[in-house]
Amino acid sequence: MKKNILKSIFLLAITSILLASCVKEDDYVLPTTRVPFYQEEFQDIQHDTNLDLTGWTNYAEVGTKLWKERIYQGNGYAEFNTYGSGDAVNIGWLVSPGYDLTGYENPKFCFQSAQNFVSSDENKLQVYVSTDYDGVNVLNATWTEVTAKIADKNTTGYKFIPSGEIDLKAFENQTIYVAFKVTGSGTNTSLDGLFEVDNLYIYTSK
Repeated sequence: MKKNILKSIFLLAITSILLASCVKEDDYVLPTTRVPFYQEEFQDIQHDTNLDLTGWTNYAEVGTKLWKERIYQGNGYAEFNTYGSGDAVNIGWLVSPGYDLTGYENPKFCFQSAQNFVSSDENKLQVYVSTDYDGVNVLNATWTEVTAKIADKNTTGYKFIPSGEIDLKAFENQTIYVAFKVTGSGTNTSLDGLFEVDNLYIYTSK
């Protein structure tokens, strides 16, 4: 389901380098080296439990479903699956800790996403950035949706795809929060697909 060739290399390296999958869809072709100053690979998790990593917010806006910690072949990732929830609507947010961009010129971020059983554009994963999230009240924050390549009904099931580089220049010298929001349904079979997120990296291109 996932290819993690470079993860083993990272464990042997003194510092982590930015995955090529952040900038192109080929499987882990080494790019010009980038050193992320923040990263989340979802490795310090427990399989099939509600995601509760330190600093992260796991919030159900509508319905009962929360993001889950999942492990496949030793590799962790976050998953939101509405199947079997019994809720007509499920909206779940996964919000990162605050990332301080002070002093980082021309910051960017990237991640990977995957889907399975998604058959409708209404069953979707969206990505947002906020600078005024208080760490508790998700819906009170101002969220700016960012443009990224995200897994949808047209992508291969369970195959992680790169988001491409997402420009954070507008947020320089501020603390940002990154949010992943899924909309789906546990009763409408055309909206009960699942989404997965992995390998979040924030870095500078200089």
